Amino acid sequence: MLRFGAARRAACRPLTFPHRRLESTARGQISEDSHTMRRRLLYQMRKRGILETDLLLSSFAARHLADLPRADLDDLDALLANVDWDIFHWASGKTAPPPEIAHMPVFQKLRDHAARRGASIVRMPDLPTE
Repeated sequence: MLRFGAARRAACRPLTFPHRRLESTARGQISEDSHTMRRRLLYQMRKRGILETDLLLSSFAARHLADLPRADLDDLDALLANVDWDIFHWASGKTAPPPEIAHMPVFQKLRDHAARRGASIVRMPDLPTE
């Protein structure tokens, strides 16, 4: 059992991902390449923790994620930083999203996807095989 002190702090240190390929952007910031970002977003869209949001986002990812331009991927990444229930209620039209979310083109696609989804989804889509 770890006690407070150096051993406990070492055990609680955040994980790093040395395998992630990075590229430099025009502003000098470091970011993921698009392929790595799509894979990370796919995982985050499938493993949210609330079934309704998981089903909505995973079916959206299966249909649209491969075709989204980089700007939409960045917006989607920002959208996923929000609380699951907020994303679900915004996309389903139960509550109005904040203006910065409402003006994202990827959010408009998600809202259209939620409106067309209907009752046809009964399980999460399969992961793509490589």
